[in-house]
Amino acid sequence: MKQNTLNPAIALVAGTTLITACGGGSSSSGSEDEIETPVVQVAEYYSDPAWSAGADTLVGLTYPQGAVGGSLVALKRSADSEENISHTLMLADSSSKEFQAVEGVTLAKPYYRDLLALPVTTTVEGEERTVALVATCGYEEASMIEGGEIPMRGEVGPRAVAIAEEPQTPASLEIYLTGTGISESLDISTGGEGGALVDCHSLGGLSASDLSSKGTSAYEVDFFITGKDSTGAVAVFEASMIYNYENNEVTESDFTVLDTDAEIIVSAVEEDPEDDFLVAMTIEENTYLLNGFGSESNIELYNEGNPFTSDTEDGALILDLVYSGDNLLAVSEDAGLAGADFTGGEFVALSGGDFTRCVDQLAVNGTTVWCHDSTEEGTLIEFTAPTVPQTESQSLAAAARGGSKEEAEQIKAELEGAGAEVEVK
Repeated sequence: MKQNTLNPAIALVAGTTLITACGGGSSSSGSEDEIETPVVQVAEYYSDPAWSAGADTLVGLTYPQGAVGGSLVALKRSADSEENISHTLMLADSSSKEFQAVEGVTLAKPYYRDLLALPVTTTVEGEERTVALVATCGYEEASMIEGGEIPMRGEVGPRAVAIAEEPQTPASLEIYLTGTGISESLDISTGGEGGALVDCHSLGGLSASDLSSKGTSAYEVDFFITGKDSTGAVAVFEASMIYNYENNEVTESDFTVLDTDAEIIVSAVEEDPEDDFLVAMTIEENTYLLNGFGSESNIELYNEGNPFTSDTEDGALILDLVYSGDNLLAVSEDAGLAGADFTGGEFVALSGGDFTRCVDQLAVNGTTVWCHDSTEEGTLIEFTAPTVPQTESQSLAAAARGGSKEEAEQIKAELEGAGAEVEVK
């Protein structure tokens, strides 16, 4: 890992947030004759003063996991008049609520998407301050999510690209300690045939464990990455790194292919608290959430069409998934916030808040959630996570999980027609 001349000592820290979702307070108690004035809660907004409408896109947003009063981290993609693309890593603290570019970070790959962050304490010339350990993913060519060519398999729908005639450049996991000049770049590859990720759609399921109890001044950091591998197949990798915070270096890294046998393209990934990972995808003009994919996949959610727009002709391209407590929330390229109704077996559009304008990306810290505002580009909406209603409706996914055998087989046939081997229960 590259080190700066200050050689700061790094340690990951845990804690609870000091950021709240909305302003307001409670009135003190008084006599029965006193009239209490209701407190009006006003939504708080984060913004990027350098945002250029129509030219900029928010492709990553996160809050450092377990931070105390931490800064939001964002990733912006910009296109100039000649369609040259660049990316900017940005931070915004809870006092200024304005995003500023992180100095000393150059994102040189043509494309980046999504990011994760952990809080870090750094001692520089005897002064202790908090920065973020940020991971993002860069790659060479536009994927389907960037507007690249959508491969077709007859009349079935999106699927993976055929095996390339020449080796493709692996995607790169890039790590930055903001404000220190320390960075690291790792190719995402298992070293085996087809074992290199060539684009990245989503990073999710971040976890970190301190190895000091094992006599090592380091943290093990794990998460999932979705994308396309060098054979053209869909891939979900599990990334694992050992970060030595005493010497400021990544001493080990491992990328394990979890599934590649489905010839489809998935987008967002998130950790499944009860199992392994959840992935979102669209196929046959419908929207799915799968527990893994391949021979051991289970259908968790199914929507006919797009749950954000109620369009029955096209499925939703879900760009981000986050858990707030037991509630799984999703955003897409269409405005709105969807929640996972696991009992009813489908995504449901949520109403009753500013979050109906959410688009592109989500960040969460406990019950506080942020998203990009579709009506005011470059601005984030901050809100308290709504509870996703759980219904007993017999949707197709509910049928697939034990209801109608005929409907279950219908869903299974759609997925297998796209190349996925899916188990329905």
